[in-house]
Amino acid sequence: MILAALLSAGASLEGVSRELEKLGVPFALQAESVEVSGIRALRVSVESPEPQTHRALRDIEALVEGAKLPERVAARAVAAFSLLAEAEGAVHGLPAEQVTFHEVGAIDSIVDVVGSCVALDLLDVGTVSCGPLPMGTGVIASAHGPLPVPGPATLEVLKVKGSRIRWTEEPNETTTPTGAALMASLTDGRFTEAAPPMTPCAIGYGAGSRSLRAAPNLLRVVLGEVEGSEGDVMLLEANVDDAPGEILGAAAEKLLASGALDAWLEPIFMKKGRGAYKVCALTRSADREDLARLLMRETGALGVRHHPVGRTVAERRIIEVDLPYGRCGVKVGSLDGEDFVVAPEHADAARLAKQTGLPLPQIYADARAAFGERN
Repeated sequence: MILAALLSAGASLEGVSRELEKLGVPFALQAESVEVSGIRALRVSVESPEPQTHRALRDIEALVEGAKLPERVAARAVAAFSLLAEAEGAVHGLPAEQVTFHEVGAIDSIVDVVGSCVALDLLDVGTVSCGPLPMGTGVIASAHGPLPVPGPATLEVLKVKGSRIRWTEEPNETTTPTGAALMASLTDGRFTEAAPPMTPCAIGYGAGSRSLRAAPNLLRVVLGEVEGSEGDVMLLEANVDDAPGEILGAAAEKLLASGALDAWLEPIFMKKGRGAYKVCALTRSADREDLARLLMRETGALGVRHHPVGRTVAERRIIEVDLPYGRCGVKVGSLDGEDFVVAPEHADAARLAKQTGLPLPQIYADARAAFGERN
């Protein structure tokens, strides 16, 4: 339902499928338009010829890492599965690395989680928030036998993250372990009664397959600019002179994967002429403390400076163009409704250059030309 709602809100089904194909597993992703309580929604189904397969966390991590997905996509997906492995381990009395996923190890669950992370990336979603997740009642079948609702792993996931929940009398499973792990990892477990003030720009509805007694079986996604998100921006800075470059580069990547608007390194000289780097990150004010702590943990810095900065931001969108040898995303920037910059997505262009043997500059030129012909 998360993936369906994100597709309904504007993520490209073709774009999501293309990224998922990098996993190298057999699947077919289908979306159909349905009506639930008079509301038009999407229902997504995943089909695979693969028999039910049990996978450990390391197997899923290997799939995701081997797919060479965008950094933010891979980080979000691995975080969700890691949280789920930790929860399942607590339920069964095992270390997370010894947990074998049953239903969650199947292709459809992997596609659901990774596909949702891909859709978020295609929509350029930096932060996610949601209200307390609903807990249903009853009993469900599982590979281990009948289980009470909410499932033990669902509750354990939410306990690990210190998340708030709400109890309902709905005689169905209203939050699955996979859904709980994905939402808890994307929000860091911060479920509040009210969404942040925002200006909505897109709305999507994902439909479930069952009929619920007390509510429409819908998940709603609202995309928008959080109030103050462009004007209320913080610059984080830390001087580091005792960490190798690869550690600092990995820290910058992790800051970006964790919601930083931008992250970079600046070479500097410190006292006594010591060469060092200044690790910098732009972040929304609400994420300042989380990212400052992340920066310290990842670099060993003992403190982080932060101060507000202003930004003037152009409108941005991603357009996919068809080239004779494949598809390539193109980032388009516009001001006052007029496009002023067209930049092919480097990851797509590099992939096509590797597949075809063509020079990367030619891929860039072909993508720009294809965008020009399209418009």
